[in-house]
Amino acid sequence: MMHIRRAHESEAGLLSSIAFAAKGHWPYSPAQLLAWREDLTVTAEMVAACPAWVAEVDGEVVGFFVLASASPSWSLEHLWVLPSHMGRGVGRALLAQAARLAAEGGSSGLAINADPYAEPFYLACGAERVGSLAAPIAGEPQRVRPQLVLRWRPAAGR
Repeated sequence: MMHIRRAHESEAGLLSSIAFAAKGHWPYSPAQLLAWREDLTVTAEMVAACPAWVAEVDGEVVGFFVLASASPSWSLEHLWVLPSHMGRGVGRALLAQAARLAAEGGSSGLAINADPYAEPFYLACGAERVGSLAAPIAGEPQRVRPQLVLRWRPAAGR
């Protein structure tokens, strides 16, 4: 059974390891993964300062997200799921929770700077591509990072 709860600052190292494992699921070279180490690192300060939530399955943390809250649009800074739990609804449940928090915070959408391999997941969850950023890496000079937005209707009465 899956349970979604706020992350604890003491879990920053665990969250970083989940991000590394998830990114490493895709066919990136070890050197490229090492180059992304800082971007994939979650700090205790980040967990304390930003909405950060984890998904637990049978008491094990298997995924998480971190949001940056800024009016009018919030952004998804991290959303990672352990490869052993991909395709089981964990990412979808985490994204739904992130969207709920952003909507409750007054946002009408969630900006997502996606990894190219994650774009199909986000599109299947209702996000739309609004652009792309050049993100070349060794062996892939034309690589881009899809820029997506997950939008919803503002709640009645706002």
